[in-house]
Amino acid sequence: MTKSSKKLQPVANLARLNERSAARLHGSVLNELKKQEERLDELISYRDQYQTSFNVAGKLGISSIQLQDYRLFLLRLDDAIQQQQQAIINGKKNSEMSRGEWLNKRNKSKMMNKVVEKRQVAEAAQLEKSEQRELEDRPLTN
Repeated sequence: MTKSSKKLQPVANLARLNERSAARLHGSVLNELKKQEERLDELISYRDQYQTSFNVAGKLGISSIQLQDYRLFLLRLDDAIQQQQQAIINGKKNSEMSRGEWLNKRNKSKMMNKVVEKRQVAEAAQLEKSEQRELEDRPLTN
């Protein structure tokens, strides 16, 4: 007779592999989100530096063409910052989804492991009972 716990073990192993895969994916998504946030910080810092440079140049006196160039570049930086903020919003959504997927697969893996453990305990108890019956059925010899 094949033990049912052994039949279920490949399913539990697959659930564990799926969980690990989902955990790796979630880690990748989190790393990408962190990079996106760092990129936003860089853009904001660069914009602040450029704004300071613009203010200094304005006090020293610049041509109208230079003034227009500064303003255009600042507008482009603002657009890039907005795009990066949107990328972060999307990254956070992806992070929430990948976390949910990972937690779902982790719960399935835990559930399968519990099922296998319960089957193993039941099989061990059954084996012990049958060994006990065997001992009781043996004639006592002196």
